[in-house]
Amino acid sequence: MYIQYTLPLRFTPEDFTESGAVKASRVLHAFQDIAKEHATAAGLGFDVLMAQNLIWVITKSRFRVLGELKPDTDYTLLSYPRRTGSLIYDRDFHILAPGGGDLVVGASQWCVVNCVTRHVAQTPLDFQGVYNPEPAMPEGIGRIRPQGLTPVSRHVVTEADLDENDHTNNCRYADMALEVLGIQSVRELTMNFASETRLGDEIELLTAPGGIAAGKHNGSLVFSAKAE
Repeated sequence: MYIQYTLPLRFTPEDFTESGAVKASRVLHAFQDIAKEHATAAGLGFDVLMAQNLIWVITKSRFRVLGELKPDTDYTLLSYPRRTGSLIYDRDFHILAPGGGDLVVGASQWCVVNCVTRHVAQTPLDFQGVYNPEPAMPEGIGRIRPQGLTPVSRHVVTEADLDENDHTNNCRYADMALEVLGIQSVRELTMNFASETRLGDEIELLTAPGGIAAGKHNGSLVFSAKAE
C-alpha cells in the first residue's frame, strides 16, 4: 500500500466564480490543507519543524481540471508524497468524484527552509512507507520564464493575505494572477514561486502574452503563473 492521505472535500457556492467555475485559489487551498494535515499526521508538521527553525515552502504547483465541480457535493481529496529527497519533496493531488474518478489532478514541489538563514536546508525528513511512483501529471510542473511583461496594477499585502508563517499565502498569488489576466475560469494553472512577501509589501503585477502573469517586489520576481 502506497503512502497516501485522504480528506472529505465540499465546496460552497462562494468557492465558485460568477461563470460557475471553481476558484483556482480554492483548489490550491484544498491542496495546501491536505499537505499540512498529512505532514502533521506523519510527525513532520509546522510545530515539529519550527522547533528546529525549519518550515515547509512550496516552490511550484500545477493543477488540471478534468471534470465539473459543483457546490454542496461530497468529494474526496487524495494526496501522497511521490518522492522524497534531501532538497526536493514532490507531492501529488486528486479530487475524486463521489463515484470515483479524477475531476482534478495536481502536482507540487516543496523544499524545507531554515527560517533563520532563509536558505534551503538539507534534511533527512521522510514519510515512512512506500512511495507511489506514478505521477498525477506525468509531464511535470514546468518552469515559467516570463518575457515581455507589461505592468498592469499593484497590490499591497494585507493581513488577510498572510499565512501562518506571516508570509503572503501562495494561494493569494493565484487570485492576483487571474485578476490581472481577466480570467475567471481555468482548465489548467501552473504557478512558480520565487520569493516571499510580507505585510505591507507592494507587489507589482504584470502580464505577458499566452496567459502569463507575474508579481515583482522591489524589482525581484515573487511569482509567475500560466493559465489555460
